[in-house]
Amino acid sequence: MKGSFLLAIGMGIFAFLGILAGKGLTESLKSGGPAVGAQSRFPGWNIEYKLPQGWQVGQTLGRLQVLGSNTEAGAIFLAPGMYRSHEEAVADLSQFYQSMNLQAVPVEPPKGTTIAGLRATVATYASMDQTGRTVHGRSISLLTPHGTGLNMLGMTTAEQMSRLGGTLERLAASVTAKPPSVNRQAIQALAGTWVLYQGAYQGGSSSTGTTSRSHEETAVFDGQGSYQWQSSSTVSVMTPGYAGGAGGASSDSDRGTYTVIGSTLVMKGTKGQFTFDIQLEGNRLTAGGKTYLRN
Repeated sequence: MKGSFLLAIGMGIFAFLGILAGKGLTESLKSGGPAVGAQSRFPGWNIEYKLPQGWQVGQTLGRLQVLGSNTEAGAIFLAPGMYRSHEEAVADLSQFYQSMNLQAVPVEPPKGTTIAGLRATVATYASMDQTGRTVHGRSISLLTPHGTGLNMLGMTTAEQMSRLGGTLERLAASVTAKPPSVNRQAIQALAGTWVLYQGAYQGGSSSTGTTSRSHEETAVFDGQGSYQWQSSSTVSVMTPGYAGGAGGASSDSDRGTYTVIGSTLVMKGTKGQFTFDIQLEGNRLTAGGKTYLRN
């Protein structure tokens, strides 16, 4: 179950390239989100903010909200998380950049400040998109008094960042937060051992040889907030014309605590924080695009 929800959105984020280029809100983003200037929120997380003038929620992908505008060039990405420190929030932001296959180079290094009474870290990064164009990202990470936080990232061209940065700061100043609503029923329902197995076999002739791969994950939840996770992978290759073959194996493990906010599973272990949108149906658990079966 290693991974993060933010990694799962490494899909065509730059379907928003039209927005970054200043072409306005694309049809794919006109999905009937909250009215412009209205109060928007993250259900379960109990974090609210006011939509900037001219902006609306275009898409909601799990705990991620994507904002677009017909009047400003750029896109704003918002995602809440369970953060005890700014380091944890920045680590989540780093995973988001990785999900978009972008290397972020600091233009303005992270600095601490206070916004609307909440501790905040502000930074600006430069990266290159898939077209070879330089894109700037202005990030604001807010920490609430309730063990939660909100990552905000505005992305646009370097020329437009001054305006978008001001919009992002006004959005940050409107954020309010209450304690998150913990889904205790889901925490208890996860109790047990969950197993994922994936395998593949290719070849099988004297000319092509054979290749086999297998991957197995086991997650154990105690129903009270603690988990253990381990995985193992093997690969075996048989080459034509040779008496033997080659193979390899790897394994990994982690343990820590978990909680469920709404339908989002939050796991915090020795490797950091990982979040998944989950669906639990009887003995089937879907998390991060994978399906686990109760053992």
